[in-house]
Amino acid sequence: MKIVASIFIVFVICLGLFNSYKKYKNGLLPASFLAFHFLIGLLVVTGTFYLLFE
Repeated sequence: MKIVASIFIVFVICLGLFNSYKKYKNGLLPASFLAFHFLIGLLVVTGTFYLLFE
């Protein structure tokens, strides 16, 4: 069950990052917010895999 939850969390984070990147390319999102979103995404994915292999 942990692996399904991890895959789901990573999938949702990737969709969010992709959406933010599309907005950044269209000029609707500043680069600083994209960097912040990417950093938060990396932290969440790292935490997910830490909990998965704990």
